[in-house]
Amino acid sequence: MENSQIIEYLQKLDKSVYVHASNLLKKFSDWDTLSAKQKIALPKIGTEYVNYLINNNKLKGYSDKIIIERTKLLNNYFDFHDNKFKNYFTSQGKFRSTILEEFMFILFNDLIEEVRSKIENSEEKLKLGSKKAYTNLFFSGADFYSFVETPQIGIHQKDQDFAIYRPISISIGKSKSINTNLPIVSIENKTYIDKTMLEGSIATAEKIKSGNPYSLFFVVTERYAVDLNIDPVYSKIDQIYVLRKDNKKNTTNPVFPDVLIDLIQEVNNHLNRNWSDVENKLNISGKII
Repeated sequence: MENSQIIEYLQKLDKSVYVHASNLLKKFSDWDTLSAKQKIALPKIGTEYVNYLINNNKLKGYSDKIIIERTKLLNNYFDFHDNKFKNYFTSQGKFRSTILEEFMFILFNDLIEEVRSKIENSEEKLKLGSKKAYTNLFFSGADFYSFVETPQIGIHQKDQDFAIYRPISISIGKSKSINTNLPIVSIENKTYIDKTMLEGSIATAEKIKSGNPYSLFFVVTERYAVDLNIDPVYSKIDQIYVLRKDNKKNTTNPVFPDVLIDLIQEVNNHLNRNWSDVENKLNISGKII
């Protein structure tokens, strides 16, 4: 494909959810700053990406069969990048990392479209993509008297690589409204996760779930590089999904579709289960939590 054709295709995509496409488009816009080898690589990567996305868009639904097909496409695109152009763009540019972040949207989009069909004005109430997620609310004032007379509200938010969320506007008393996003599912994406990264994810999970205890918090990583004597089961992280099923940085393992199948099934179950039904729990099992 010609550069102009690739750029035209990328420009039609929603940049808030197609974050890898947005990254590609930014690199095309910075063409004059690219090195000679990057100028050779980018059109080839762009062509491969367009075909990858076209083939993904032909798939509909989130059945096991569909997830297996999407995983094949993902592995092929990862392999194309890693085997031919692995070190052409720096990690600071987040080129490769946005592949997985964008795939989360591709993976969950059809499920959310199905859920939206059951909700009035669903386009406004249920969204997905990379977003700042609500963690907690606080009150403030310029001084004691203003705090007593007109306390102001503020919120803390945390960037999430991917979230299924409910936009909401909060106002109390005379405070002006503040817009934020209540996470239903929050996902951190990693190429690999080490001990320091795990500690950061644990802290984020605690913040996210303190603001919404009914939310799920997942880490979805290609590889796992944490000492196996460290068990994160004590944390607020609901699950760590290791897509390549290993704890090494360098491996030939592909992304395994059964890991992604479990992920989407867990989210689907969460969206359709009762979140709070103390009476029913008490009557059936005698267990409240």
